[in-house]
Amino acid sequence: MRIVLTGGGTGGHIYPALALWRYVSERHPEAEFLYIGGTQGLERDIVTRAGLPFVAVQAAGLKRQLSLSALRTAFLTFRGYLSARRQIARFRPDVVVGTGGYVTLPVVLAAHARRVPVVVWEANARPGLTNTLAARRAYAVAVSFADSARYFPAGTKVVFTGNPRGSEVLEVAPDAVAAAKAAYHIDPARKLVLCYMGSRGSQTVNQVMTALIPRFMESDKWQLLYVTGEAHHAAVLNQVQAITGAKTLPSHVQIVPFIHDMPNLLPAADVVVTRAGGATLSEICSLGLPSILIPSPYVTANHQEENAKRMVHHGAARMLREADLTPDALWDALTRILADGQAAAMRDAARRIATPNAVADLYQLVLEAKDQGAKQ
Repeated sequence: MRIVLTGGGTGGHIYPALALWRYVSERHPEAEFLYIGGTQGLERDIVTRAGLPFVAVQAAGLKRQLSLSALRTAFLTFRGYLSARRQIARFRPDVVVGTGGYVTLPVVLAAHARRVPVVVWEANARPGLTNTLAARRAYAVAVSFADSARYFPAGTKVVFTGNPRGSEVLEVAPDAVAAAKAAYHIDPARKLVLCYMGSRGSQTVNQVMTALIPRFMESDKWQLLYVTGEAHHAAVLNQVQAITGAKTLPSHVQIVPFIHDMPNLLPAADVVVTRAGGATLSEICSLGLPSILIPSPYVTANHQEENAKRMVHHGAARMLREADLTPDALWDALTRILADGQAAAMRDAARRIATPNAVADLYQLVLEAKDQGAKQ
């Protein structure tokens, strides 16, 4: 079996593809993979670190209005399409799986042109333009939210699978969880607030969290592990020192730039403060974690807020928009969950909407597409 994986820009597109790669590799050690990513996103570093063969093609965000920028985007997409055609002709995959991001469209178009079956996987409640267009050339579309089918073209085969990250996070070994707790000095006597805003962090959230550090320092029941994003770490530390006057923080307050082994650490959390990307929400639900979601307002079609609204509707999360985010609002939300008894109900609600079999269901869809391609 030969599979091309494509998707990029952010970890929300990349990590689910890697989850599928690991799942298939365990069942088919002879399977061969190629990851085709973009030239600008995070995928080159993440994919090559995982040990998966990687090549890059050009891609750019699509524009809905005609402009010079739209013409440049079309030109880059066409160049990416030609490069992807060459890579697919060389690798000869049985199936292509696209997980979103700009690079998905030229690769999917190239696969379709060479009569290779395609499965498109969508992370968010409301799909972006790239996956909506790619779906027209796909054997099937896998979705992470059951009501997402209405956004795709009529006649599209849409299958609700969930997010593969929700499956993978449940497979973390107890020894790995224990090692993560030790590495980050997690105190079992305190409730852990884990705050992270994705790989790039958020300046707005960092400002609010920085203002809350003195309250965490004074707490005798809570501990904080706060991930700033690598670009913001030094500035945050300087701000915290200026606010508190402390050269060192107490052991129950930790500020780190990035966490590479987040799946190992998540089971230790009592509440998470995070974005509302599809992969993040799938992990939260599978583990039954209460959450405070701060959707990124900078994503296409505001899809993170759509994701968060569905979590709130099911009672699995609280949502704070960046426009409404203040230190008092966030502290109040934390207090309601950790001190006022909301956590148990939120845990149950999150588990009810989890999709623990997501990677297995996506794998079955990929096999279907492969078999369909073999019949052509």
